[in-house]
Amino acid sequence: MEFGKISPLGTSEIILSMLGRKVASGQSLTITECLMALSASGAIIAREYGPGPAEMTVNVPQLPETVKGLLANYAG
Repeated sequence: MEFGKISPLGTSEIILSMLGRKVASGQSLTITECLMALSASGAIIAREYGPGPAEMTVNVPQLPETVKGLLANYAG
């Protein structure tokens, strides 16, 4: 006897399934449903592909030497 893996569906998957069936049937989404779809898809994409907020850091961009040279030329 072989058992299949049972995994619970998250809220995002349920929302996307529900809204996906609505779009597939030819209906258009309301503004609220569009926002729900954006939020749910963002949650899934972040969970599957992107780093979480704890891993995200903001770094100050460094200017290339050519840009620094141009700034020096235009400064005086």
